[in-house]
This record gives sequence, structure tokens and C-alpha cells, in this order.
Amino acid sequence: MGTKKYIPDNSWLTCDKGSSPSRLKVTHHNNTKIYGENLASEMDMIPGENILPMGRCSASGGSCQPQPIYWDKCNQGVKVNGYKLVFEDACLLCKQGGKVKVDFNAPSGGGALGPIADGVTGLGAGSWAFGSYDNSLDYVQRGTIYDVENGKLSLVRENSDRDYRRGGNYGEMKDNVYHRQEGWRDVRSEHPVINIDKPTSPGIDGAYAKDGTYKLTDAKYNGATLENTKTYGRETSRRWTKAHIDNGGINPADRAAMSQANDMGTLNREMIKVKQDGTMHSETMDDRGYKQTRGQKETLEIKSSRASNLINGVRSSVRNSRPITALANSNFSQAVRNSKLATGANEGLFKVSQAVSRSKVLSVAGKVAGRGLIVVGIVLEGVNVYNTYQQEGHFGKETQKAVGGAAGAIAGGWAGAELGAIIGTAICPGVGTVVGGLLGGAIGGILGSGLGKTIAGWF
Repeated sequence: MGTKKYIPDNSWLTCDKGSSPSRLKVTHHNNTKIYGENLASEMDMIPGENILPMGRCSASGGSCQPQPIYWDKCNQGVKVNGYKLVFEDACLLCKQGGKVKVDFNAPSGGGALGPIADGVTGLGAGSWAFGSYDNSLDYVQRGTIYDVENGKLSLVRENSDRDYRRGGNYGEMKDNVYHRQEGWRDVRSEHPVINIDKPTSPGIDGAYAKDGTYKLTDAKYNGATLENTKTYGRETSRRWTKAHIDNGGINPADRAAMSQANDMGTLNREMIKVKQDGTMHSETMDDRGYKQTRGQKETLEIKSSRASNLINGVRSSVRNSRPITALANSNFSQAVRNSKLATGANEGLFKVSQAVSRSKVLSVAGKVAGRGLIVVGIVLEGVNVYNTYQQEGHFGKETQKAVGGAAGAIAGGWAGAELGAIIGTAICPGVGTVVGGLLGGAIGGILGSGLGKTIAGWF
């Protein structure tokens, strides 16, 4: 039988009742080193000084509060500062019923922060991409627009070739996306259209504010034009606009300013024309609802890059796969999205997003929140890698696993957020997009980390 070792300072401790490891701090050495190291003695068991909490205690049901009794295996003949040295196979017994063992290497998983870091990284990915409700609306609307313009979704409804609602909703979505892209905030009281089959209704298609300027838009698809209504006159005219503002068409916080702009003649009025080929332009209207200048047009373009087009293509392929379309068309999804709870949640989230967009401070904070979570997660992953490397003393197998886990958490977080958002949107566009993106990111980060560690362990 070989000679037993002693326990050096900074060794890992794991408790059979605790949820995470901690490190041993050797303090009762009186600056005496054996083999160049400070070694643990029977007195190195003081809570908070030598023994730190180890997560959640399954025995007490609460957070770990170490109550050590004694080290059960000590060398009777070797002492430091008058205290017996502790053997490597010793257990520190706790009054709560736990047994604390020593591990000379970093515990599998890269340390106590591993699962936390993975979850934070994944949650950050979901939060950045889908946490803001404006981002979720943009995600849903851009997805529908992409499917229409790439032949995945027809604007002619089955068995309803004279029902033109899809064309009108498609045009309104393009109007929304363009103005959101250009920094205009939506000031309507009605939730933006996110269902291509939403029944059409009279009212304001688009109302926006930017730097104190207010704009009214009416989206028309293909050959549709502004109409003369029997009750309120021509669409977008001053009279028509006043009637819809007074009837609650504008968010209460912007209603007075929008009404004043309409009365004073400072309200911008535009008809947004969307053609069959997807091109879009605006025509400026006067306060009577007619073109301000004959032949005047301004081409509008929804910006996209090669990378975003590639991402949208992948999203579309998954979104239009059989399992996802079956889920979207299921009775379950139809019941969820038509429920009062889901409708109320979408309306509530939209109103909150409007309140946030009115405040520059809150708007900026919301945009950086998800990025902040990603940064925190990456930093925590880095701490795990560093601690594991320090413990091993070289780039060994455990450090390799920690690096693989960090890479897997980041990749898994993004992939999980994307898939979660697609599934959530299939069930209930809007609130489902948000919840799916966040949950998918968190779960993906944890699963990705585990897969990354496994793959790294093969090499």
C-alpha cells in the first residue's frame, strides 16, 4: 500500500449534501510548509475561514451553513503548529449529516459556476435577440415578409381568392418594419399586426413619432388606393384623422401631441404603397387626403445584409418544416393564441414597450440588458476555465473540458434561443416569441455546455 498524501491549501471540497464545491483555505500552518506547501491540519475546519458554503444543502433544505465536527482521518505522529495533519482520504463530518471529501483536481464541470454561467450565457442570447418586445414584433413581421417574398407564403387564401386581407396585412407589416428600422416609435393604441390572416378593419394603419415629429401612414397593397368614407371623409385627411384619434386610435401618452399636430398642419401624412414584387414607396398626402405633389414618390427599403438573409433563410426553413407547421396549425396553438390570456399578454407587452421607447434611458437600458447577460456569462465561463487550469497546473483534460463547455454554452445559447423563438411563435406569436427565445436560450446554454464538454473529452 502506498504512502498516503496530505491535503494542500486550496484543494477542492465536495459535500454529499451540497449542490456545489468550494475550496479549502488552510490557515493554521504558522507559516510552516512541508514539501513546499501549506498542508491542512485538524484545526482547518472553521466555517467561513477554512470551510466555505457549498451551495444548497439537501439535508436542511436551505443554503449551506457548514457546521463541521472533525476530520475523521488524521496522522497521529505528524503535526504542524501542534495540530495533526489530515490524510487525503479523510472526510470532514458536518452536524447537518453531510460528508465533505477532498478532490485534488477541479470537480467535473469546471467548478461551481459552470451551470450558472451556461444559463446566464444562454439567457443573454435569448434576451438580446427576443427579450425586447419590439425585437419580437420585428422578428415575427420580418419572418412573414420573408416567407411572402420567397414563395413560402401565398397572399391568396385557400378557397378565398377574393379575400384581400393578406395583401393588406403584408403591406402594413412592411410599413411597421421600415419605420421601426428608421427609429420611429409606434404610437398607435392598437397592437401591430402579426397575423397575416387578421381580419381587416377601418382605422389608422401606422402612427409614429420621432424627435418631436408625428407621422400618419396608410399602407396599401398593389392597386389599392385611399378611399372616401361616408362617415369621416377621405382616409388620412384632417377630419378622418381627428375622428380616429378621438376614438382612441392613438396611445393616450401621445394622443394630445398627435391631435395638435393634426390641427396645426404639422402632421406628416403618407400613403405607403407596396407592390407585388415587394418594392415599396411613399406618397406624401395633404390634409385633405390627396397627393401633395403630383408624381411625387420616395422609394423605401427594408435593409438587410447577406448574413441576415442567410439567417432568415435558415429560420424560414425551420419555421416551414412539417413539425413546426403542424404545431402552428394545431387546435392547441389556435386555442392559445385566441385566448384572452394570450391577447391580454400581447397587449400588455406592447404597452410596456411603448412606455420604454418614450424614455431614452429605459430604451438604452433595454437594448444593452441582453448583451450584458452574455458578457457576464462569458466572463463566468472564463473564470471556470482559469480556475480549472490553475488547479491542474497545465492544459490538461479537465481544462480542455472546461473550454469545450464554454464554447458549447455560447453556441447552444444562440441555437436554443433561435429554436425556442420559432416554437414559441408557432404557438403564439408575440408573447410566445419572447418566452420561447428566453427559455430556449437558457436551456440551450446548459445543454450546449454539456455537449461541448463531452466532445472535448474525446480528444
